[in-house]
Amino acid sequence: MLSEGTRRAQLLHDQAGQDQGSGGAAGGDTDTLGRVQDQLGAVQNVMRQNVDQMLTNIEHAQTLETSSAELSSNARAFQSAGRRVRKQMWWQNLKMKLYIGAAITAALLLILWWAGAFSSGGGGGGG
Repeated sequence: MLSEGTRRAQLLHDQAGQDQGSGGAAGGDTDTLGRVQDQLGAVQNVMRQNVDQMLTNIEHAQTLETSSAELSSNARAFQSAGRRVRKQMWWQNLKMKLYIGAAITAALLLILWWAGAFSSGGGGGGG
């Protein structure tokens, strides 16, 4: 969608193209008139080139704006995905630590049971 400034610039560009062929005088020095018309034509050409360049710059700016918006959207998506993965990895790490702790506790209990620490064999002593 073209902005108001872009539409105005195109209108000026179109008018300059139409006005270039018109013009004339009722008498006067033809050499002076010819020089003035040549200068006017040169100025119109420069202005037309400036308007063309401005329109090109506006198009590039709009493209850049679109790319910037897409990049911003992708950055937000990446950030949320990064948070989600970080939480998943934290839970996975916690589960792994719990499994290792349970395995060590089970191994210690098994060693103590095998050593007889849990047997209640007549511990009263006196004799």
